[in-house]
Amino acid sequence: MRPPVLCAALLWLRGFLAQEDCGAGHPDGASGGPPLTVNVSGQGEPGSLSLDWTAPGPGWSGLVRLTPLGPLGSPEGPQLQALTNASSVEFQGLEPGSAHRLEVTALRPCGQNATVVLTAHAAPAPVRDLRLRSAGHPSGLQASWGAGPGQQGGHRLLLYHSESQTLACNTSVPPDARSHNFSGLLAGSKYVLEVATWAGHLQAKTSVHQWTEPRPPGQLVLRALGPSALQASWNGSEGAAWLRLVLRDLLGGANRTAAVRRGVSSHTFHHLSPGTPYELTLSAAAGPQRAAGPKAAEWTLPAPPLDLSLSPVGQSPALRASWTPPPGGRDGFRLQLYRLRPLTLDSMGTLASEARNFSWASLPPGAEFRLLLVTLRGPDQSRSANASAWTPPIAPPLVNVTSEGPTWLRASWVHAPGGRDGYQVALYRAGAPAGASAVGAEVDSASFSALTPGTEYEVVVASQAGPLHAAAAPASGWTYPLVPSELLASMQAGSAVISLVWADSPLGWAACCAQLSGAGHLSWEQPLVLGQAQLVLRGLPPGRNLSLTVLCRAGPLRASTHPVVLPVEPGLVQDVQCQPEATRLGLTWTVPPGDVGTCVVAAEQLAPGGSGQRVFQASTAGGALLLPGLLPATPYRLSLRVLGSNGLWSRTVTLVCATSADAWHPSELAAAPRLEPGPRMGVVLTRGLFGEDDGQIGWYGVIASTDMSLARPPRDAVNRTWHDHHYGGHDSYLATLLPSPFHPGPWATPEAWAVPVGTEDCGQAREICNGRLKPGSQYRFSVVAFTRLGAPETTLSFSAFSEPRTYVSPGAVPLPVAVGAVAGCVLAACAVLGLLRWRRARGQRRTEKNRFSPERTVHSLRRTHRPIPSHSFRQSFEAKSAHAQQAFFQEFEELKEVGKEQPRLEAEHPANASKNRYPHVLPYDHSRVRLAQLQGDPHSDYVNANFVPGYAHPQEFIATQGPLKKTLGDFWRLVWEQQVRVIVMLTVGMENGRVLCEHYWPADATPVTYGHITVHLLAEEPEDEWTQREFQLQHTAQPQLRRVKQLQFTTWADHSVPEGPGSLLAFTDLVREQARATQGPGPMLVHCSAGVGRTGTFVALVRLLQQLEEEQAVDVFNAVCALRLQRPLMIQTPSQYVFLHSCLLSRILEGPPASPRVEGTGSGSWRTLSAPSPVRRGPRPQPVAVADFAQACAERAANANAGFLEEYQLLLQAIPAAGSVPPPPGCKQDSTASYDRSTAWLSLEDEGSPPDEMPEAWLFPGGPSGHDHVVLMGPARPQELWQLVCEHQAQVLVSLCPPDSQDEDLWPTEQQPVVMGTVTVHWEAESSTAGWPCTLLRVTQGDSGKERRVHRLQFPSRELGPELPASALLPFLAAMGRSCSRGSGKPGTVLSHSSKGAAQLGTFLAIDQLLQQAGAERTVDIFNVALQQSQACGLMTPTLEQYIHLYQCLNSVLADGLP
Repeated sequence: MRPPVLCAALLWLRGFLAQEDCGAGHPDGASGGPPLTVNVSGQGEPGSLSLDWTAPGPGWSGLVRLTPLGPLGSPEGPQLQALTNASSVEFQGLEPGSAHRLEVTALRPCGQNATVVLTAHAAPAPVRDLRLRSAGHPSGLQASWGAGPGQQGGHRLLLYHSESQTLACNTSVPPDARSHNFSGLLAGSKYVLEVATWAGHLQAKTSVHQWTEPRPPGQLVLRALGPSALQASWNGSEGAAWLRLVLRDLLGGANRTAAVRRGVSSHTFHHLSPGTPYELTLSAAAGPQRAAGPKAAEWTLPAPPLDLSLSPVGQSPALRASWTPPPGGRDGFRLQLYRLRPLTLDSMGTLASEARNFSWASLPPGAEFRLLLVTLRGPDQSRSANASAWTPPIAPPLVNVTSEGPTWLRASWVHAPGGRDGYQVALYRAGAPAGASAVGAEVDSASFSALTPGTEYEVVVASQAGPLHAAAAPASGWTYPLVPSELLASMQAGSAVISLVWADSPLGWAACCAQLSGAGHLSWEQPLVLGQAQLVLRGLPPGRNLSLTVLCRAGPLRASTHPVVLPVEPGLVQDVQCQPEATRLGLTWTVPPGDVGTCVVAAEQLAPGGSGQRVFQASTAGGALLLPGLLPATPYRLSLRVLGSNGLWSRTVTLVCATSADAWHPSELAAAPRLEPGPRMGVVLTRGLFGEDDGQIGWYGVIASTDMSLARPPRDAVNRTWHDHHYGGHDSYLATLLPSPFHPGPWATPEAWAVPVGTEDCGQAREICNGRLKPGSQYRFSVVAFTRLGAPETTLSFSAFSEPRTYVSPGAVPLPVAVGAVAGCVLAACAVLGLLRWRRARGQRRTEKNRFSPERTVHSLRRTHRPIPSHSFRQSFEAKSAHAQQAFFQEFEELKEVGKEQPRLEAEHPANASKNRYPHVLPYDHSRVRLAQLQGDPHSDYVNANFVPGYAHPQEFIATQGPLKKTLGDFWRLVWEQQVRVIVMLTVGMENGRVLCEHYWPADATPVTYGHITVHLLAEEPEDEWTQREFQLQHTAQPQLRRVKQLQFTTWADHSVPEGPGSLLAFTDLVREQARATQGPGPMLVHCSAGVGRTGTFVALVRLLQQLEEEQAVDVFNAVCALRLQRPLMIQTPSQYVFLHSCLLSRILEGPPASPRVEGTGSGSWRTLSAPSPVRRGPRPQPVAVADFAQACAERAANANAGFLEEYQLLLQAIPAAGSVPPPPGCKQDSTASYDRSTAWLSLEDEGSPPDEMPEAWLFPGGPSGHDHVVLMGPARPQELWQLVCEHQAQVLVSLCPPDSQDEDLWPTEQQPVVMGTVTVHWEAESSTAGWPCTLLRVTQGDSGKERRVHRLQFPSRELGPELPASALLPFLAAMGRSCSRGSGKPGTVLSHSSKGAAQLGTFLAIDQLLQQAGAERTVDIFNVALQQSQACGLMTPTLEQYIHLYQCLNSVLADGLP
């Protein structure tokens, strides 16, 4: 320690001067000013002590006194002091760790001193000679040290694990301790010891490090991983920082070393010598310390042989193996030869280490073998090397070839001994390969298809065994000759035209002939040319079945078709004569020649509208018959047909004959009718009211009068209506009119019939209406009887007036009357219940007597008539929709009981229960559709289907359920027997996992047969909301083919309604259009799942739309009531009933339908043809079969074209007579027919263009297989013409105008194209590729530059006459058809243009459509085609001469055969 410099005198002098300067401010010497803060530090060298403080201000000095302290804290030794102006002082040379008393005084002027007293230690000294060494075991260390100078308060020992940086031990020892032992340490680890010596709060540190002894693993394992690798593994590797591995080759002496860290328990040595022993030594290391570990020894595995091969030895069943020895040591080789099929060990052996090959003899032929070869070394063996090979197979000893059809051959053979992999079969024709096939080892035959019929082939069969084969001797065989796949017979008047349908494949070679036989005897044979398409047979015996077979021969083989039965229709009865009398008709006729049996005569009583009711039918074998019990002066339609011995009926001969008049002589005035009892106003009609011969009465009427003075009804009262009485003031009027309920017929008639009066709301109706009576007025009633309604020769008679009765309004019925009425209702209800119970008890015995005729049922429901005029329908709909549609629900409740009492005995029979999809939907007996009964099954005539009435016919529809799987055959029998041409399907097959309807048509072009009916799918056109399909039906027992169209509506869920009326209305229009296009004789078939809910809604909608078009009124309630009388539950839910009204309202709000309907395309308004609604003006001509067309023309031309004239008058009646439409400029109006004023001009005009300068256009769809036809009439500008070409992608342009009358800017020339906006038309070439001169044009549309080719055909250049000449028209149409039929799929669209001559354009279009119809359906319908065109455009209505020209022109085409 450097002794401090003490200057007592200076301190005294300084204090004295300070006191002199400050005066006697503090005489007591007490300290003043701010307190003094002192900090002590002992972190310097041992024996040093440092302190510092904060300067209290300027002009001060510090006095520090240091006094040593003893162990008990008392001062010991000399005191040291120092005076300084600094803020810190350091004392050195003190005893390390010694305690001292410090007194620090801050000397300030004027005696304001501050003193701080505290105790502090000098910095201690660390221990000396610190050592750390092993404690003699791996888990302990021993520390030792020597004492340092000075004083100590104690020692703290901190032991750290160096690798993990964690504290292993923390302990304190007294100051006199000199050593310490640590235990529980990790073996083979490095530790660091830190010793801290304390003195007060000061400390001095020193440190040392050391390793614990390592501990080697206790177990070592060495195992071979292969011929060049050994793996060492051990446990307990945590006792050393490193493990050192030394691997020594015991044969070669070379060493390999490796070192691994703590925690690793294995190591693999690679690239060692195969088959060699090795020894492994393991030692543990930790820093400089080492510990020897265990040893292990092991051999490497021997290496497998190299380049092993196995191959056959020649053609013998022997194999040879060869290989190359592997490197390394070995004791030898082991061989194992396996046969793979089945897997068996065939040979095993051991060879010396020098062996290089081995052979096997007498192995099985055609077998696959596998050789496994391993190297042996001591107890070990190498992994196996393997190789495979086949022994040569043996060829089949016998091969046979047989024909299985015109295009099939089958080769069969006998298996050779031994094994094989399979067979290779090769087919040769005239030495050239024609086919090949590979089959399995156990297969003994192979077939070849798509061969040429009637051809000899050669077959070679070879056994295959892997890459080896052995071929047998060639064998030859013939394919059967080709015969027609189908014989289609068309029978007509003792002749047959046979169409021979050949497969669409090579015909091959054969000699063919046609054989005709009857009663099992060959009667005729004629050679045929292979591929001949038609055969005509004439002079066939009528009424007999003949059998036709086609036989063909090729080489040793013969083939024939299945016999086709040619049922020859009996001839017509001849010379039919009718001899009328008042109540009977006498008929005579000549029985036709041939095998004929009985003649059936039927008589139908004709109604004024042309409909008939059958009243007589009888069979006779002679040529005369008397029809008794007829009505006088009544026309009857008589039909006669003959039954042949083959079961065929002749065509029916029909004539109309009327009984002679037998004058009805009613009494001058019949007795007064009696009135209904009670307050209700009604008249009771009774049989015999007008005498015994009242059977001649056709109609009854009720005269109501308020004139009490009349003695008898005035005759002119029948000409007055309720409107005249209510608004005109007339006293007497005809209140109601009804057909005679007592008219004689096949059903039982009632004795009395009640007619209520005053039941209808007539509004402003002027026709006969049973309107409300005037409350409080007295009325008398008379009955008037008519023999004919509206005919000038009618006879009428009146009854006397009844007693007067006062009409009381229903709201003003007195209480006693109301009580009486209620009581009467209760009694009536009891009577009805009793009657129903009585009928049910007798229903089984009197089913036929309890059936109601449809006519009687309609008459019994007169109170259900609730017609609503179209102009009032919206108001009625809104009124019924009020109060949560309560009125609709009330109406629907009224309908629930309609028809429910009618019997369903056949549907409830146990034999038919499984044919019903739903047990609560059963058809009524009186209206169910009866199938033809199958032999031996009395219930085979049942199907869950009913006839339901439409608007114009009582059996217009068939409503049926979706077929079940077991009733698919019945469904197609129903379609065939009822001659259905349109099927409407309103459901999907499956909904929410529930099957609603079986899939009853083919899924693709492959036909499906149901019983005796084969169904072909011809076309399918899916749309967003519906799908159209077309089927062809063929019956095994009948030669003719039928086409049936199916329209499926796919967006109507079960028990619900569509989203809106629009889609269903559009679908309904499509169905009606298709029904009119087919014109089939049978009803339309409609089904959903149950055939009542959606089916009833659809049928009612079609019926009501027809009523709306005809009457401008609809009667929804009556329509649904009529449907429910024929089939239960028709319209199943209230929501469907409301939706039906919504559809009608939507159609009414659209306004009267235009003819044709308008449909938008592009920028303009486009009108797509929709066939007109049927008019009720008599029966229309039916489609004519192509085979019968010549006869139909001859019949119409007889008697100075009387048939044509009658048919043409029907055509003019069917066209709506709404005035005339002026033709467009330049059009010639060649006919005097009237035109439809509702026809609209094509909206292609520019704004500001006058409508009389615009062209008119129509689109006539061509169906699934025909071309669409766009017709443009009138002067057209280029943009209008080419806009239609682009929008409809027309492929052919037809010009009917002479070239000099056309605008030159319509067509491009070689030098000048036609440019219109984004459309450019270029001339390309003049061509005659279609068989007619045509111009090829190129149309480029849009910026994309997409191009299309258009063929332009020009009709012969001359002025067109009234009719187009057939000589030029027919070849022109053939060329047009070829131009638009290039390529696959639907033919392209044709656009025909004529600036004048609308009737000639109509003729051209009609012939085109009729030729398509004849080719697709084998029928033609000139009447309907002309009607569609006339209603589309009145200007295309033909004259009588043009209408006859259509027949003549088409007859000329069909006589020469269809093009």
